[in-house]
Amino acid sequence: MKYPQRTVRMVSALLSAVSLLGSAQALTVQELGVSPGETASISVAGFYTGDVSVGILKLVVDGVAADGFCIDPYHFSLSSSSEYQFRSLADAPKLPGTMGAIKAEAVSKLWAMAYSPNMTSEEAAALQLAIWETIAGDNFSVLGNDYGASFLLQRLESYSGNGANLIALSGPGQDYVTPVPDGGSTLIFLALAAAGLVCVQLFARSLSFSAASELRG
Repeated sequence: MKYPQRTVRMVSALLSAVSLLGSAQALTVQELGVSPGETASISVAGFYTGDVSVGILKLVVDGVAADGFCIDPYHFSLSSSSEYQFRSLADAPKLPGTMGAIKAEAVSKLWAMAYSPNMTSEEAAALQLAIWETIAGDNFSVLGNDYGASFLLQRLESYSGNGANLIALSGPGQDYVTPVPDGGSTLIFLALAAAGLVCVQLFARSLSFSAASELRG
């Protein structure tokens, strides 16, 4: 089927715009350390067994300080990278650990239940370990003190409140989860992404209409 040149040009322009938008949204993420936190012994099947620091990750996202937690037990962290992007929590982390909608909801509820900027080191460690257990399932185990992660997961089963408003940062090192800020580049990105989705839908409808018109003609 041959489409009208005007339609082809419109689709080409849309694809170019989407490409430019994606490259423009590259973020520089720095991981400064864990505070507060504890040391835990963990095992991730086929990847790592040993001690790790677990707790609140102190991040700097494009120059803005943020608290976060690791959602990617299958990769080691980088101190800094300029190749991060925002993703919805359900679409993170990158393979092989992409969690999907159900686990993303569980993580958002764990955060709502347990996170506080003033939480103790044990509480922060418990939340990190509970997040990893939720994402990795049977591929993840704690070898020793879990600082209360198992209790958090038990509480989650009966939790009926709302989840936290979270977004993922995905890049070449570990992927992170952090709260969606009230303003700034995150919301701009989300607005553009939503607008882009609407544009794609409108172009798809236009393409279908043009094709149908050609067939009738």
